[in-house]
Amino acid sequence: MKRRFVNIGICVLVFGLVVALNSCGAVGVVTLDDAKIQFIGWIGEQGVGEHAIGQYLGEVSAGDEVGSFDPTPLAGGRAERGSGPLSENGWLFYVDEWPGSFYSHPGKIYVISETGRILYSVETQGWPVVNGVKPASMNRTFQEMLEDLSTTIYKPIEFAIIRPEFRWYDVVQRFYRTYGAVVVNGLTPGESLFTEASNAHAMMVAAMRKLFNTPTAAADYVKSIVEPDNKPTDVANAIRDLVENKKVNYIVLYYIAHGNIEYMSVGGTGFNASQLETLMASYPGVKFILFVETCHGGSWRDYFRDLSPRLLNLKMVIASTSRDQGAYPDWDVAHGQTDVNGNDDQWIEFTSDFLLKMEYYTSEAHWGEVTGLTFPAFDNNILRLFWLCYQRAQNDSWILPQNTGHQSPQIFYP
Repeated sequence: MKRRFVNIGICVLVFGLVVALNSCGAVGVVTLDDAKIQFIGWIGEQGVGEHAIGQYLGEVSAGDEVGSFDPTPLAGGRAERGSGPLSENGWLFYVDEWPGSFYSHPGKIYVISETGRILYSVETQGWPVVNGVKPASMNRTFQEMLEDLSTTIYKPIEFAIIRPEFRWYDVVQRFYRTYGAVVVNGLTPGESLFTEASNAHAMMVAAMRKLFNTPTAAADYVKSIVEPDNKPTDVANAIRDLVENKKVNYIVLYYIAHGNIEYMSVGGTGFNASQLETLMASYPGVKFILFVETCHGGSWRDYFRDLSPRLLNLKMVIASTSRDQGAYPDWDVAHGQTDVNGNDDQWIEFTSDFLLKMEYYTSEAHWGEVTGLTFPAFDNNILRLFWLCYQRAQNDSWILPQNTGHQSPQIFYP
């Protein structure tokens, strides 16, 4: 069980001080508390959604350069403007418009000087950096940042996360020898959500090994891809090993990563949908299920759904969210709603809910629901199992960011 922490949203607007400290007319020395008030007032002028949160990230010094890092910038996209060397000491603030989501996603950076001047403000799709380095205050889980009210100073909508712990799902082996999985954690240390993604990845690896490996046999049909060996070439090598040495002909390919439209960062290397198409097409005798846990993940579903001619050996694509939305860590209270299974799902919302359903459906009590599924008319039990896990996690309202309208899982099967 996880301990519950209730975080009371802070939204203090002191309009007189905001006007007095506005960047156009502010003079003299201001305190950090004054700067926080100015920042909160500024948020109110930006037209951000009510679910956005505001965070104080730390001090900056004259000469520092503030900017952002987007792990998945799209080719031809607009370059984000950096601050250049700051002229004064001050404080760094950040508006997270998709709170806690994988990147790329919208936010705003705001730097206030000790005299109340706005030294830098910019819209961004990445996380803030100072002299190219993410602030130390961000090197924590989203739950820890949310709980720390000296960091998260603006939160008009209540968010709460029950402190997560590892859960090893009681998945039962149902597939043998010719089935395998490649489970990819595309994040690297220092990136936002690295801890959450790493733990969700570890739980997925364990579940896939229970699903595909025989406990008494030494053969391992599941490849765990983690840093520093988590580049696209490492994924390709893992697939080749399963096919050539383990004689696997049905592979679940799971990615958890920062993402953009038909694009993700895999070990710090950009990787797009057309590259994955080429990789899977090079194994025409191997069937694939693709599972994408990234921001904008639905764009991968759209890409493979709309291919002409279709990639015949790709049997299913599951994405945790739509092409225009974020993929979120575990949320337990948000927008006046409480996660119905908040004590059970962990680290990453959709992946953990999917695994809970896999535990349910592979059990002796419920496996017959998989084998007895007649609609959709799949030709094997792995597709039936994955469809049921995907569908029932949504139908049972387990995915809180979906219930609040911020995440929309997607699926494609021919």
